[in-house]
Amino acid sequence: MASNKVVMINFDDSYKTQMLYAKPILDQYGFKATFFEVCGWVGKNGERQTWQDVSALQQDGMDIESHTMTHAHLNSVSINKLYYELGFAKQCFANQGFNTTIFGYPDNLGSDNKTVVSVVAQYYDLARSGSTSLMFLHCNGYIKHVQGDCRTFLPSGGLSYGNRYDIRSQSFDHIHSNVLLSDAQIFQQFVQRMNSQIPYNKDGIINAIPIITYHNLTYNNQVYNELPSTIMVPMFAQMMKYLHDNGFKVLVLNQLGFDTTKNVFYLNRSPSTTTTTTTPSTG
Repeated sequence: MASNKVVMINFDDSYKTQMLYAKPILDQYGFKATFFEVCGWVGKNGERQTWQDVSALQQDGMDIESHTMTHAHLNSVSINKLYYELGFAKQCFANQGFNTTIFGYPDNLGSDNKTVVSVVAQYYDLARSGSTSLMFLHCNGYIKHVQGDCRTFLPSGGLSYGNRYDIRSQSFDHIHSNVLLSDAQIFQQFVQRMNSQIPYNKDGIINAIPIITYHNLTYNNQVYNELPSTIMVPMFAQMMKYLHDNGFKVLVLNQLGFDTTKNVFYLNRSPSTTTTTTTPSTG
């Protein structure tokens, strides 16, 4: 019987802890995830992954995608810098053996900017932003942003809310409005978010997908409280166990395709490879 419950797990910013702590938990349940790497940060210091790490992730079936060269805020850079962050990053990954076809906006900035989107579209097939707990394959479920399909531009000429360069996801933050959430509140929020897809998905037909983005993982309370997006390792483990025990199918982002005739997303049965013929370097 086809599953009506799916989820896509993303990781941003090339943290070494994703390899150290998250991957063994993902492996425990046979889950695969999409890793948005910052090309200029890989191998930069002990806090970030090495190219060997990124290569090992891909060889183990993980999806490797682009998160710029330096994690720049794309709304506030020059056009030359924009091409560097997007186009040069694409080449940077290719030089290391990775064909990145999906882009992730740093801090979810730029997907509502025509100039930024026009450059993204030159190098990537799809792009992921944030701020919404469910992504709709036909872009027709965003209550505050009425759309009939996922075309990039509205009849008015403005950018649509959901489109191939604005795939909606949401980070998992433990601090909201300067309030530190308890473990119970965090887990309850996670469960609610994962199950919010149920009214939209029936008989194995998927119309809505929660895409959840993680960043740093830690066992250290001080590190945990430095950034809202950091998660404690036991909480991450509890979340992954919930997905496994409750029959969620975990997909990677490059299983999304886009029908340019109908202007809607669709799901591929298996992930596409992101390998090129270049051999990753050491470092």
